[in-house]
Amino acid sequence: MIKFNAAPAFDFDEWATLYQRDPEAFEARRKAMLAIEIAKGGVHAEAGKQLVEKLEAQLAGKTDAERINLSMLAMVASAKSMAERLGALGDSLQQHAAAASNRPGRPDGSQRPTA
Repeated sequence: MIKFNAAPAFDFDEWATLYQRDPEAFEARRKAMLAIEIAKGGVHAEAGKQLVEKLEAQLAGKTDAERINLSMLAMVASAKSMAERLGALGDSLQQHAAAASNRPGRPDGSQRPTA
């Protein structure tokens, strides 16, 4: 069984207030939260960690508007990649299902009805 850990409640107003009052503390907290979430993924999160590091390097020294624009572009690219991979997975599952339905027996050992 897959177990999902519930994420703590995200309080946007709290984060926004922190950013307005102390941008350095906001940035430290943001980086800490990212590190915690990435660490939860273990070895499977390495690719994501590399992407976050690449984005962080691209955002360094940029204005807020530039950071927003670059972050949105990265999000769109990520969503496109996930959609492509999901489509490929769906195709693979359909091929597997088609191949399985052409086999003479069923997984439970019973035979398919013949017409």
